[in-house]
Amino acid sequence: MRVCIINEYFHPETMGGTGTVLSSLARELTVQFEEVEIDVMTSRNQYHTEGSPLPAEETWEGIRIHRLKSPKPGPSTKKRLLANIVFSLLVTLRLLRQPRFDVLLVGTAPPTAPLAAWIYSRFTGTPYVYITYDLEPDRAVALKVLPPGSRFVRILKRLQGRWLMDAGKVVVLGRCMAHYVMENYALPADRVEIIPIGFDPEQVAPASHCTRFRAMQGLDGFVALYAGNFGRYHNFDAILDAAKALKDRDVTVALVGKGAQRSHIERRIKAEGITNVRMFDFVPLDRFADMIVSADVCLVTLEKGMEGLCVPSKLYGYMAAGRPSIVLAGQSSEVSLVVAESECGIHVDPDDANGLVRAISRLSDRPEEAARMGRNARRRLVEHFANSIVAGRYHGVLAAAAQRRTPAEPDCDAASAIVSLALEREPAVAAPFPSEQPDRVTAAWRTTADVRRELRPNDARPRATSDGCFQHPPAPGRRPRGSTLR
Repeated sequence: MRVCIINEYFHPETMGGTGTVLSSLARELTVQFEEVEIDVMTSRNQYHTEGSPLPAEETWEGIRIHRLKSPKPGPSTKKRLLANIVFSLLVTLRLLRQPRFDVLLVGTAPPTAPLAAWIYSRFTGTPYVYITYDLEPDRAVALKVLPPGSRFVRILKRLQGRWLMDAGKVVVLGRCMAHYVMENYALPADRVEIIPIGFDPEQVAPASHCTRFRAMQGLDGFVALYAGNFGRYHNFDAILDAAKALKDRDVTVALVGKGAQRSHIERRIKAEGITNVRMFDFVPLDRFADMIVSADVCLVTLEKGMEGLCVPSKLYGYMAAGRPSIVLAGQSSEVSLVVAESECGIHVDPDDANGLVRAISRLSDRPEEAARMGRNARRRLVEHFANSIVAGRYHGVLAAAAQRRTPAEPDCDAASAIVSLALEREPAVAAPFPSEQPDRVTAAWRTTADVRRELRPNDARPRATSDGCFQHPPAPGRRPRGSTLR
């Protein structure tokens, strides 16, 4: 089974995000399943690391990596969107030059990546599996980055809906995301598969709190750790407020990572004199395990209203380390559900700083309870969320999707469909598997152009001439036209 993964970042990315996750998944697939051959279409950029571009071609763990020279996303929304579109178009062109794949696996980095998979699918009949790590533009609207009723958002939502509906299977990271795509994009339940991100239990294992990381950074007492991106959809104000309230206890809050909110956090720490919060950059992969097990408790955050739009993956690394977690998220979020079902932590409402103070104090005062939660976390991860288990589920999804591959017949309406979607008209393209769609859905994509093509007699259709042009026959009652359309 020939699989192509599309993602802006990939190996040697080790600083978290979809690049790290997909690298681990791809390696696990090739290790477990000998018949799987994987190519990767990615960029030469690195997510958190500055430096010279990565090599254009590389083979890693038997995986062929094709890196494209695409612009790095800029700070503004327009520049990011332009860079994303350029990357997706470059991927499309490169895909069409490759031997045909059996199935594509595409994520949401960048958000326009599914465009490449969708176009390739229309032209070659190759199905794609779509992993919704983050759901745009819904997430941007929830964060008030984009206005909800704008024309731009309506166009993006139409495109997103089409990519979701035309996928061979949509993989979501949790039950909250499954509910969201089915409710907001009318996606049938049988087209959705819930597969968690997972983690490699051999990468991080429970160990003593007396670590090199603690010694190097001068960390003593009870440590509450957050490790990951400081993205806009994480609530750090509640963490900082709780830290201020815990200043008289032997508690240190360690924040490790980078992201959009780092400057905001640093300003608050300096302006308010919060002395028990320490900030650190990402650590290299070979010191990651040492850093995680330095914690007594780990923190997971998600802004209110973001349930269903993304699922924080850091929880699974915490669970591998055998540490309890405090989850600041809505109760319907997947991370809240996992913690409750596994009895491996405490749930706190996203804005409840006092609740976070009580949770940290409780685990600090009851080390036996914290240890029991940590053991539950490790056991749950090994039994349900280990990378080997997750890879097995992905293999099943990819194999089922690959069986739907159709004969390669170029779909000349693909480009017109993109234009129609952008203009908010009904596209003149049916779903790739129309037999699986209800008649009413298939009919909804028909246009007047479809009807005209069906009613037009065969002898009234354009004919190719010897020089590669198209000769349009005269309309009834008119003289032949001498011009040709190239």
